[in-house]
Amino acid sequence: MSRLAAVVPAIFLATTLTVHSQEFDRNSDRWEARFGIAGFDAGPFTRQQLPGAVINGEVLAPAPDFLNAIGSPRPYIGFDAAIADDPIHVIYAGLNWEAYFAKRFYAGFSVGGSLNSDDRIVLNGGRVKDLGSPVLFHLQASIGYDFTEQVTAQVYLNHFSNAGLASANNGLESVGVRLGYRF
Repeated sequence: MSRLAAVVPAIFLATTLTVHSQEFDRNSDRWEARFGIAGFDAGPFTRQQLPGAVINGEVLAPAPDFLNAIGSPRPYIGFDAAIADDPIHVIYAGLNWEAYFAKRFYAGFSVGGSLNSDDRIVLNGGRVKDLGSPVLFHLQASIGYDFTEQVTAQVYLNHFSNAGLASANNGLESVGVRLGYRF
């Protein structure tokens, strides 16, 4: 988690340095529903131990006015439903920031918490996937493209971890694609 905690915000900030301030809140007054598919337990910061796929969904709400001072992030709630022999399903919530670096291209970053259906699975051969806790931190990074003002597509990374607060911290990730609809 420590590598992800340092790398993802640094990439997000570096990507958005040339972005005008009004581009941070382009969609802050809109609802959005996202739906997609991803690789289960697949990502750059965890070892893939659980083969399968994830169905992902999110709903983002308009940013409340009191969050304007921190860039008008939108509150979100989402889920990763695993399609696997040893599934760990996750629901998560937090705040999402987006910054446009071109007319239709943007980078996104989310931070929040999650609740997972299991925190320890014994795999075939006695290997163990141990998340350390059923309650984890959630970080998300995405790159998106707007087809229209309403329709968008993203490549995204979800990372779930206890940030080293428990003795075990294998982490869980999903990397995938999804479509979004803003209204």
